[in-house]
Order: sequence, then C-alpha cells, then structure tokens
Amino acid sequence: MSKGIRKTSRHEFFKNFPKDLLTEVLARVASASISDLFTAKLSCKEFLEAASENYIFEHITIEKLPVIPWTTSHGASSFLARCKENGNPEALFRQGMVEFFSSNRPESGFQHLKNAARKGHVEAIYTCGVILVCHGGQFKQENYKSRHCSIKECRDKIKEILQSMWIDRREAGIGPQEPKSHGRTCNCSKFNKRGWIDEEEYTTCDYCVWDHEATLFCKILRARGFGIS
Repeated sequence: MSKGIRKTSRHEFFKNFPKDLLTEVLARVASASISDLFTAKLSCKEFLEAASENYIFEHITIEKLPVIPWTTSHGASSFLARCKENGNPEALFRQGMVEFFSSNRPESGFQHLKNAARKGHVEAIYTCGVILVCHGGQFKQENYKSRHCSIKECRDKIKEILQSMWIDRREAGIGPQEPKSHGRTCNCSKFNKRGWIDEEEYTTCDYCVWDHEATLFCKILRARGFGIS
C-alpha cells in the first residue's frame, strides 16, 4: 500500500513541473551518464516522455560506446542516427573521423568535424587544426587553449580511435613527415627527438606547435594505413 502511495506522489510531483525544465534536467543527466538517463526514464511517466525530446539526443554522452562497433542492433543504429541528426558533438566527431580517414568522403567528413568543433568538441577542434596544417593551412594554439583537455591527452585519444579504424591509404599519405619550416624567425626551443613530448615542453609559437602536432598525427596515420603497429 505504501509503495503505491509513493509512486502516485512521485507522479503527481513531477506532473506539475514544466516540460522544458524536466528536459533540461534530463539533458544534464544524459550528458554525464547514459545509464543514469535510462534509470531516470524508468522512474516516472514524465521523465520517460521528456527523454524522447531531440534536445536530449543532442547532449547525451556516447563516450562509452565503441567508435567502430563490430555488430550494431537496429535500436543502437537508430539511437546513434538520432544523435547525429540532432547535432550531438561526439556523434558528429565520430562520423567525421570515419568519413574523412576511412570511407573516402573527406569533404563530408571534414564538415562533420567542423560542426562538432563549432560546438566545442575538443578532439574535433584538434583534428580540424591538424588537417588544416597538413593541407597547407594554419591553426592557432589560442583556438585550443582554455579547453579542459591537454593537447597530449587529446592526441592520445585520437590515436586510440585511429587504431580502431581501417585507414584509407590516400589519407595515410597526407601531411609532413618532418616538421616544416614556417618561414618565420622565432625563439622557440627545439622539440626533443622522442616526439611524444609533454605539454610543459611546448613552445608558445603557434606555427611550431601545430607543425609538430601535424607531424606526429601523420606518423600515426602512416602507421595505421600501412599496417605498422
């Protein structure tokens, strides 16, 4: 009897909440934990209905889902498709990585990466910057600063993603094999020969930083594209 009373009270309590507020609450839950979102959906009818809003799919975290799943159910495919349709930054980033580096759709892939970067996705910002440098453009370190993830942490995550993908050899051949000279005089310290340097060792010169990052990134691509572990 008491269980029924508690269930009714909970339903009546949330029934009086504005739907926009419930949606915002669920979006914050979803951005932290997908499992907590599903738990919330089971708690009452109002949460279940609010969880179907497009806003939820834009903000839900998919970090724990594999980038390249070996098998995908219809439900999982529909879920990921809806995330992409609603501009989920991680979903856009993953789609961009697959299309640019694996599926020979660089224009579409780069657009997905740019869309994710505009939403503040750190790895997308990094990848767009490296692609621009590899294709002769420039990228400023200030576009990456003030983010929560260091450049090395970001690079390591992208390396892990690329290692889970098949890489198109046409993309594996892009970019510099060694840091290029950017044609400017600067007082930058030399990078060490190990390649994988710590954040503290970085120069403040945008050109040297991103030329070096492009070189490291392209080494990862070549290793994957030509079957080197």
